[in-house]
Amino acid sequence: MEEIILKIEDLKVAFDTEEGDVEALDGVELEVKKGTFHGLIGETGCGKSVTGKTVLRLLDNNARIKGGRIHYGNIDLLKLTEKQMEKQIRGNEIAMIFQDPGSSLNPLFTIKYQIEEAVSMYSNLPRNKWNQAILEALQRVKLPDAANLMHRYPHQLSGGMKQRVMIAMMLACQPQLLIADEPTTALDVSIQAQFIKVLRDLKENLNLTVLYITHDLAVISELCDYVSVMYAGRIAENLTTRDLFKNPQHPYTDKLVHSVLGVTTTLEALEEIPGSVPRLINPPAGCRFHPRCQEAIAICSKEAPPLQELAPNHTVACHRR
Repeated sequence: MEEIILKIEDLKVAFDTEEGDVEALDGVELEVKKGTFHGLIGETGCGKSVTGKTVLRLLDNNARIKGGRIHYGNIDLLKLTEKQMEKQIRGNEIAMIFQDPGSSLNPLFTIKYQIEEAVSMYSNLPRNKWNQAILEALQRVKLPDAANLMHRYPHQLSGGMKQRVMIAMMLACQPQLLIADEPTTALDVSIQAQFIKVLRDLKENLNLTVLYITHDLAVISELCDYVSVMYAGRIAENLTTRDLFKNPQHPYTDKLVHSVLGVTTTLEALEEIPGSVPRLINPPAGCRFHPRCQEAIAICSKEAPPLQELAPNHTVACHRR
């Protein structure tokens, strides 16, 4: 049995706005196994980033966690105080890297200073070991001439190098779980390929556990062992990466896989998902995908389908399955 490092159960999050409550997450259920890369995919606006931020309790002031549980090992993160999250969880147990590394690095300080600050806050290393830990972390993410690079400022680095610096900062603190929120979005194609190769090497050499948030199926196929497919604040399907491309069961998952060119989808076989993700102020009743689903039946507009197990490591929320 593989150890479950993160288990999210029936998670519900809403945002207070002038127009009304945005039901961003409605009963999210997923498990991340230790030592694996777990992809979280879906269209823009499905709630992927909100899920990642909720794990670390980094939500905006207008957010309300309405229910659910987030178990990190034996700890329910939603029961911890803000001080406990800061001292016990963020950085040294669970870390997060964001889409735009430029906004995460302070332009006024060197790379060494900023990684050192994180190490001093979240690591138990003695001060005389900090410099070596920083150097090793930068070398581990394949940054050239790390000994000199650590003394540079963020504006002297490319976007891809900044993103690798962010990973090095996390590695220096030695967290057990890394949440990566679309880290390749701001990078051009060639730099993306380098970045993915770095992550693949880290996966093989360090047995990292990563919750990888993305809308890029190519990245999923390259890196991830398991995948959760998200739609309009709910999980539509949890499955292995192999089943994602070979045996998708939810109509949304199937459409998603066939909406982009890939190994299993030729130009002639490309499919369009009609419509768009619904606004979550007044989401559709029942299954939230039913207005766009060509397989919908009467019950789909009335009752939300629960996640049901089809096979080991494969659950789906669909009345037709």
